[in-house]
Amino acid sequence: MAPSITTDTHTTTSGTTNGWRTTLAAAGVALVIGGLGGAAIYAATDSGPQPAAFPGPPPAGEMPEGMPPGPPPGFGPGGPGGPGGPGVHGEFVTGDADSGFTTVLTQTGAVTELTPTSITVRSADGYTQTYTLHDSTSVAVDDQVQVRGVRDGDTAQATSVIPQTR
Repeated sequence: MAPSITTDTHTTTSGTTNGWRTTLAAAGVALVIGGLGGAAIYAATDSGPQPAAFPGPPPAGEMPEGMPPGPPPGFGPGGPGGPGGPGVHGEFVTGDADSGFTTVLTQTGAVTELTPTSITVRSADGYTQTYTLHDSTSVAVDDQVQVRGVRDGDTAQATSVIPQTR
């Protein structure tokens, strides 16, 4: 058996010193290994940028394959549903791959004015909005409609005008 020597550090029976330097070096190695392992796990599981949770409506006339014609799901007669019943008008912001964000408009009401380039709709609560039209529509003044559109600054543009059955 090798002789033991006593110093300020702990001495093993073989005469090697396991002091604070060794402990510090071991802790440093453990931190480096842990950091490299964590980085490797992150890199292996990161799938890059994620798409927006609600990317917004498809452009007018470009419904995804398999989708029925007409308004998007949840936007049937009476407008979008929600707590308290169907909404009569609303405005919300969705993510958009091109510009970042799009302000989407929905409104259900009566047509109060119609020109070749615009439609004005009044909801049951008195809210009135004029939308620009880029396509012709088959509705007339006093018809009940559902309008879906987008806002660009102060301009509201109709992307769909759907006649409602009474």
